[in-house]
Amino acid sequence: MPERRRAIRRSSRRPSPGRGSRGNRPARSPWLGARWDEPTQNERLRTAYEAGLIDYVEVNYPLMPGGSPDVSPTAPILVHCPINPIASVHGFNRALARQVRAAAIEHGSPWIGEHLCWAGPGPEGRLGYIVNPLFCDAVRDAAIENARALTAFYGRPIALELAPVYDSTGTFDSEVHFLASVARAADTHVIFDLAHWTASNRNLRRPADFGLDVLEPERIVELHLAGIRSGRSGRFWHDSHGDVPEEELLELTAHLARRLPRLAAVTFEHAEDAPEADFMRTLERLRRVLG
Repeated sequence: MPERRRAIRRSSRRPSPGRGSRGNRPARSPWLGARWDEPTQNERLRTAYEAGLIDYVEVNYPLMPGGSPDVSPTAPILVHCPINPIASVHGFNRALARQVRAAAIEHGSPWIGEHLCWAGPGPEGRLGYIVNPLFCDAVRDAAIENARALTAFYGRPIALELAPVYDSTGTFDSEVHFLASVARAADTHVIFDLAHWTASNRNLRRPADFGLDVLEPERIVELHLAGIRSGRSGRFWHDSHGDVPEEELLELTAHLARRLPRLAAVTFEHAEDAPEADFMRTLERLRRVLG
């Protein structure tokens, strides 16, 4: 058994935000994980886990009917929920949150990932896709209230994530400034999705590094990494779980892993119908750059 796997099994078997050591450098390398979306991914994720390429699996809850993650009894699970309307003036969906809370308790998830979205007050908590809020003071205040209440309801931290942005709306300088304001006031963690951020910067024709200096580094506990692609019109960019990350994003991941003082996890998102060889090669590359 690889030494890294033995060390993980001796520990609490779940990532947690680390304390900085020298300067802003993390005390240890972040864990590397992969997103689970469908039962058809079980085999490739199991292979990656047993090979020491991933340390955990991140799963969206509530689970869709028809399957559940079956990677390994020892594989830690990070709980994620992309569909609860955190930025809705109607409040978050409590029935949905109860299911997410139960999963977090079952798996001992150190935090719960949540999208900073407005997704409608319907019983299912979604409108078919993640809908960004208006980035204005009134919505910010609602998001702060919801984030505080949801943190208390879960009994553990939440980590807020942004979806891709296709237009500039509201009174904030950007969606990144909006996220920073909500996270600071509600005292939440942040998931920095590099593909979403890159797509947003291209969609709004901003500099490639726009927003890197806006988020408080100590709030970022997780990175999401995926491919990006141009839409049919050639005007807009989208994150793409069917593609591998661009070289610049892999290099940025390595840079941020050295700089973010509380970074605990890096999650690679790759679709179940995308080539398994691409999945494994990207994990091997990430394992090398993360240490």
